[in-house]
Amino acid sequence: MEVDLFKVIGGKKGISRLFIGGLHGKEGLSTIHAFKTIKYIDVNEGKLVLCNLPPSPYLSTLDPLYFLSLAGMKVINIIQKYQPGIYLELHCYHPNKKQKLINMDRKDIFGVPRLVELEEGVLIGSTFPLIRSIFFDLNDFPFILEIPCNPPVNSLEVSSKIMKIAAQSANRSQIMKKIMKDYPYQVERLDDYFHEFSQNFWPAFQELKKNTLEMEIKTFQDLDKLITGLVREGGFDLNPVQMKQLGQAFMVYREYNLPNSDLG
Repeated sequence: MEVDLFKVIGGKKGISRLFIGGLHGKEGLSTIHAFKTIKYIDVNEGKLVLCNLPPSPYLSTLDPLYFLSLAGMKVINIIQKYQPGIYLELHCYHPNKKQKLINMDRKDIFGVPRLVELEEGVLIGSTFPLIRSIFFDLNDFPFILEIPCNPPVNSLEVSSKIMKIAAQSANRSQIMKKIMKDYPYQVERLDDYFHEFSQNFWPAFQELKKNTLEMEIKTFQDLDKLITGLVREGGFDLNPVQMKQLGQAFMVYREYNLPNSDLG
């Protein structure tokens, strides 16, 4: 089955939207089915880019090394080219992995909030704080849909509904209002996650970038000390895993934007 897909829908003016699947492993074999449900959708303004990638070695998108891998760099190159204000990562999961995605302790273990289930096994949540902080503005809408691998028809109908909403909306507010009509509890959880991110990880990362430009960072120990100090002084509510992610985010940011950094 052909899994590669790259299609640009709409014109040049207005918001750019990017929906991308098959980011790692063989997910593209499943996500292509979801993309086929919206392949011929019309957008009211701006453009929609649909991209489904071929199979690649599996490396978690929660691993900062993913963004330095061939697959990850391809994803970032597409993001940088189209600069989407609305960005969707479409993933698939096997049944035995579902609990890991919706686990209440997911933030303590992986530094990211748990995904919430819409219905028919379709899960929704935000993208990894690392990519969200580096490549998007605060009020952009980068999000994740997880569908069951080898998705049944009912799951495809739910994912198609959400993708159509995102494709035909112009901003975060419009998307959330439309989704709320069918999923008020889930939207409330997503709002909570956004407020937590916008008050903690996001400003902490902005402070980290500012401080690394104002002082000499020579070692990873210097970076860890800086992060510990700015989190304490700023009163940011971040657990140890999230603090580590701040440093990882800086390293990826440096790789793409600060090639002359002294850190090494």
